[in-house]
Amino acid sequence: MQICTKNEQINVNLMEAARAVPHQVGLIKLSKTQLKVLQSIMPGEKVTAEQIAERCELSCSWASTLLKTVWERGYLVRGSYVRMNGGLEFVYSFQLRWR
Repeated sequence: MQICTKNEQINVNLMEAARAVPHQVGLIKLSKTQLKVLQSIMPGEKVTAEQIAERCELSCSWASTLLKTVWERGYLVRGSYVRMNGGLEFVYSFQLRWR
C-alpha cells in the first residue's frame, strides 16, 4: 500500500471505511509526540511516566497522559502497583499486539 502524498487522491475504499467508522480513525493515528513516546520504549521494558518524561523531555503529567492514550489505543500493556507512600503507579510495556 502506497502512502498518499499531498496531491494524490485517497483510495476510495479507505475513504469509505473512514466514513463508516469515523470514531475509530483516531484510534489508529498517533501524534508525533505519542510516536516519540512509543519509540522511546524498548520491547519488553517496563517504564513509568517519570522515566518517559525524562527521556522525552516532557512534564510527568503530560508523559502520563500520553502513555495512557497510547495504552488505550492498544499499543502498550499497562500494569499497576501501590507505592509505599500510598498512591497508585502505572507501569507500561511495549508489546506487539495483532488485532
